[in-house]
Amino acid sequence: MESLPNFPLLSLFDQARLEGGGAKRSSYGKGQLLYLADQVCTTLDVVLSGSISIQSIDAEGNVFKAKVLQAGEVYGATLLFGTHNRYPMQVVCDTPSDILHLKKSVVLQLCEENQQFLLVLLALISDRAHELSRTVSQLTAQSLKESLLGYLQMLSYQQGSATVILPSSKKELADRLGFARTSVSRALRAMEEEGLLSFEGRVVQLHISSKS
Repeated sequence: MESLPNFPLLSLFDQARLEGGGAKRSSYGKGQLLYLADQVCTTLDVVLSGSISIQSIDAEGNVFKAKVLQAGEVYGATLLFGTHNRYPMQVVCDTPSDILHLKKSVVLQLCEENQQFLLVLLALISDRAHELSRTVSQLTAQSLKESLLGYLQMLSYQQGSATVILPSSKKELADRLGFARTSVSRALRAMEEEGLLSFEGRVVQLHISSKS
């Protein structure tokens, strides 16, 4: 198997341990569907390169991206061992991507053999649960302004700075929030006029305190 990146989870075991048939490294093209909604989760996936998104499409063809995963991030950790182990939304490659798929049996063995691996995996699951609760709060907000502000404050908390670097374009941001791109642009301009923030390109400077 080709050498793996030195990501936190992957750095905790010998690469030779992955070459016994329980791991598979696959390459995917942009727009390629990885999983359908309601498909059973059978592997823990590590994004080695590129980016993938967890998304849904409504009856009018509008895309909502609940989560975008970049290189080094993991998907399936909260599903693999659960009673309800089906993907809630479809998973699609946003860019050409390399994914490492680890079978459930391999993950179990790694947890048994390496306590640090288990601790890192549990931390990933806990962080994802915390992020999900914040996302739900965003989605139940009463307005685009509140949704956008909540998302920017979450990024500020994650990045540890009032200067936020958006992980994607305004179109991608709109997809994540479930609004039209033009609406998001208008909301950002209105918030800038109110003195809540200033922005240039993908750099947003918040003028309010971030949520803890």
